[in-house]
Amino acid sequence: MKIGIIGAGNIGGNLTRRLTALGHDVSVANSRGPGTLTALADETGATPVKV
Repeated sequence: MKIGIIGAGNIGGNLTRRLTALGHDVSVANSRGPGTLTALADETGATPVKV
């Protein structure tokens, strides 16, 4: 399933980790832009995007 998450704080980060671990295709965004999501993307395989 393709899932988009807005916000990469405590809840958004944990949702990203759990959903990618279950095999979902996750795109994640935050208010600071995709450049600030590289650590989370490297850890999980999620795709950082701009909103």
